[in-house]
Amino acid sequence: MSYSFNPLSDEELDSFSLLPEGEYSFLVAKSTRKTSKSGNAMAELVLTLWDVNGKPVSVFDYLVFSNVNLNIKKVSHFSKTTGLYEEYKKGELPEELEGLEGKLELGTQDAQPKPGGGFYAKKNVVIDYIPMTASEMKASSPVVHDDFSDQIPF
Repeated sequence: MSYSFNPLSDEELDSFSLLPEGEYSFLVAKSTRKTSKSGNAMAELVLTLWDVNGKPVSVFDYLVFSNVNLNIKKVSHFSKTTGLYEEYKKGELPEELEGLEGKLELGTQDAQPKPGGGFYAKKNVVIDYIPMTASEMKASSPVVHDDFSDQIPF
């Protein structure tokens, strides 16, 4: 007796873990300080996104802190969507990025050849972060609550 199943191609198997391209809300699940191949400081991010059924999906991204305009544009948009724009304007973001939330544009990258042979699988990639508008940034700024306020509603 043998096992019976429906075989799937590699393309079909890879497509199961991919989210459709589009806009998504995200949560920074993990942030690790690393050094890029060019020697620049970078943040390796593990982002949690959710599919249409609410199932969490992890996507990796990298914020590279270099003099390359495209890299800094992505850092700027990340800071605008997560409420860190004031820190960005000072030229310094905290290393602890876990728990930050925002919106992003997600795309897909085709399979890429590996240096030693074979291919990296097709994967989701962050195209860009979607900055909040000025009014959204103002509304998301932290509110300080005074626990010792004399205005206690009884």
